[in-house]
Amino acid sequence: MNESMPAAAAIATNAEPVRTVSSPPADQRVRDRIRYDLDTTLIIEAAAGTGKTTALVSRIVAVVASGRSELDRIVAVTFTEKAAGELKLRLRAEIERARHDDPDPAARERLDNSLRKLEEARIGTIHSFCSDLLRERPVEAAVDPMFEVAAEDATGAIFNAAFDRWFEKALANPGEGLRRILRRPDVTDRAGPRPLLRAAAQELLDWRDFDTPWHHEPFERDREIDGLVDEIEALSALATAGNPEDWLRRALEELRRPIAEATRLEAVRDRDYDALEAALLRLVRGNDRHWRWRGAGERFGEFARAEILAGRDALRVRLNEFRDRAGASLAPLLRDELWPVVLTRWPLPFSRSTSSP
Repeated sequence: MNESMPAAAAIATNAEPVRTVSSPPADQRVRDRIRYDLDTTLIIEAAAGTGKTTALVSRIVAVVASGRSELDRIVAVTFTEKAAGELKLRLRAEIERARHDDPDPAARERLDNSLRKLEEARIGTIHSFCSDLLRERPVEAAVDPMFEVAAEDATGAIFNAAFDRWFEKALANPGEGLRRILRRPDVTDRAGPRPLLRAAAQELLDWRDFDTPWHHEPFERDREIDGLVDEIEALSALATAGNPEDWLRRALEELRRPIAEATRLEAVRDRDYDALEAALLRLVRGNDRHWRWRGAGERFGEFARAEILAGRDALRVRLNEFRDRAGASLAPLLRDELWPVVLTRWPLPFSRSTSSP
């Protein structure tokens, strides 16, 4: 050994060669079943990068090699064009490998034949598969056979047109859900109701396959509002017992102010429950200063301050409960009123078809 050689190098020179032993994946049993259990319908759920595409390709090759089906009778769909292209390339490579390695002559012949049908196989995106079905059955589907799938930027314009059409029509004769949402402070104090309603309609469109109407919870809104208004007025009436400079008195007056505004015309017209709902919600949103003002001293006029504070705390709890129940009753109403946007047949100005309607 060269005396000038570093010690670490000397040790490496005399060491035994390193042998690496690869162990099968922990889920090898599952992978084998995906590939060989062809008599069972399987649903596989796995995270990204765990080999779902590899498993799918191996199963398709096994089905073709076994003679259970031919490649042009198999459907394999994915979400993106890139993924679909990769799936087809990997399937071609796996078929090439299998037709050289399979010891069964019949299986090799089936795999040879499948390569000629690879371009006929329905391997692509979900929307391309659906488009092919519609073009094959345009009469039954009641569609123009010359239609084209709109690009993603075009679908946004189409949806906006459908939503704008619905919104203009709905404003002319709003249902209960739209009428109530138009009065809600968390909507009208920001960008207006249109962005919120559009986002809700888009969400419904994204999940349009789940078309079961939402359950309507029993909720006697008007009676609940009457009770809360009476409670606020009774609590606010105590404000005059305190010193005008007392912070608790100011808090009680803050509670009363939006309710007084919403009820000021009741002498000449019926109670506006939509306005009162908005007023009640305004009391429990955003700035909560009137819930934190307590004032000082044990007495508030002829009343114990702690008693009034307890009444205010109890009112706040009931207002929060009302907010939650009102929201739960509003959601299914809005869903029903927005559903026509989902069912809209796209207007002709945005059609990509080249033939007459």
